[in-house]
Amino acid sequence: MNVTLELDGTLLSKRQTEWGHHLAHPDENPLSTRAEFAGGEVLLENEWCVYSQDSRYADGLPYSGFIVTKRPCQTVFDLTPEEAAATHALLAEVRAHLDASVKRDGYTVGWNVYPAGGAHIPHVHLHIIPRWNTDAAAGAGLRYFLKAAQERRQQR
Repeated sequence: MNVTLELDGTLLSKRQTEWGHHLAHPDENPLSTRAEFAGGEVLLENEWCVYSQDSRYADGLPYSGFIVTKRPCQTVFDLTPEEAAATHALLAEVRAHLDASVKRDGYTVGWNVYPAGGAHIPHVHLHIIPRWNTDAAAGAGLRYFLKAAQERRQQR
């Protein structure tokens, strides 16, 4: 499978607009209240955060989900020590749940921070994406696509 992405810098303005909208209208931020998770399935939680698999955000990535803090904060850098520890603890529970239920071969786990980093919702959330050896992109991690885009740009 050959996938071509045209990365011309226009995505950033879209992300900035979405980020700004959610800052200006926090009541419309899909991650700011527990009530918003009604569209998705809250599978695990602890005192500080929730793990949800929400089809509204899966974008063709089966069994993918995210850990989101109960307290609104913008980025991973804004987490309290308690929230950081609780996120890590919940990540271990998520791994055990996915290992038992979907028999994955690997994971991609990551944070997007600010619009330039790919974030469009100003509420910290950790993406957990199960991966399989049969995926068309098996072996390609987060940095792979960024490096491939940079190499392509240098070839021009």
